[in-house]
Amino acid sequence: MSQEKGQSRYEALAEKWLKGTITPEEAAEYTAWYNAGQDGRVEIPASFAANEAEQEERIWRKIAARTGFPGYTATAAPLRRRRWWAAAAVTAAIVTAGYCWHHWQPKTSRPPQLATTTTPDALPGSDKAVLTLGNGRQIILDSAGNGTLAQQGGVQIMKKADGSIRYVDQHAGTVTDTLYNTMTVPKGGQYKLILPDGSRVWLNAASSLKYPVAFSNRERTVELDGEGYFEVATAATSPFRVKVRHTQIAVLGTSFNVMAYPDETGIQTTLLSGAVKVKQGTTEKIIAPGQQAVVNNENGHISVGETETSLATAWKDGQFRFSGNNIPMVLRQISRWYNIDIVYQGGIPHGHITGKVPRNMKLSGVIRILELSGVRCRQEAGRLLIFPSS
Repeated sequence: MSQEKGQSRYEALAEKWLKGTITPEEAAEYTAWYNAGQDGRVEIPASFAANEAEQEERIWRKIAARTGFPGYTATAAPLRRRRWWAAAAVTAAIVTAGYCWHHWQPKTSRPPQLATTTTPDALPGSDKAVLTLGNGRQIILDSAGNGTLAQQGGVQIMKKADGSIRYVDQHAGTVTDTLYNTMTVPKGGQYKLILPDGSRVWLNAASSLKYPVAFSNRERTVELDGEGYFEVATAATSPFRVKVRHTQIAVLGTSFNVMAYPDETGIQTTLLSGAVKVKQGTTEKIIAPGQQAVVNNENGHISVGETETSLATAWKDGQFRFSGNNIPMVLRQISRWYNIDIVYQGGIPHGHITGKVPRNMKLSGVIRILELSGVRCRQEAGRLLIFPSS
């Protein structure tokens, strides 16, 4: 078995462990793999599915004791990190994550102080949004039934069985584009939308999209606030445009992600396929697949560079993925997805994070990861308190 396939296999077993669906034979296989990377054997009790919390805590303690984490040095990291991955794969906090923390130099060799709180655990985000029609009527989509939601002119607005919203132009091309709808996704939500031309849009937490109920034959223009992933239907005579404040993104048929939250440093357009032109004022940049254009929020400068596109679209695929992101940026993503406020109780932590974490875990799992990275934090009702590193 190749190393990559082997890792995928054991990540799948770890996930089955946490869901309580692992068989005794699979548990034995996982135990053998885990023990192969340890100095001494670790017996996994038969009650693994019935007492997850106790087992998780035991493993966290073992991680700290065996690796010396967070007090390891750069020279000692490779072997210890291998054992860290092996142990951590079976915990709820980082199932299937396979992540590592980089560019952080701890100041103490004491075991990490894991956050404890009696505050109800914050749940991850889910499919939720509000659709505002042209007449001002609002529809709460997560509680609306499937089928026809509304009719505007000759356009039928439907909720499909998978929860997505679709616009059906019953008079193909004869409906004017004077009526606009707005889909608003709150913090702690995400939603999928199929536009009148068949283009597909995924909206991330704390985002909104304004669009006509029917496009004209000349152009297709939508307005984005926040973050969205677009798969644009090809129409050679009708360019597709995304407006983000003073920036405009023009395409013909392509797949791309736009991250344009006001509290970030710039507007990021990441191209997966096709071609995109990013325009800010009189400056224009054309990017190719695998590239990212960033419009600086302060001076409007557009920079273009190669990028790993999966980092930009990970949210759509149910993951947090980071590559040298600073801790405040990571915390902003956590804030949007878990619908909590980040409150700094002192200085802002320094350091950068690289790795991936599933977005379907509870906030307590993310807190454990932050604590083990050296970020001291505590969950309170609607807030995540961040304390100075000790």
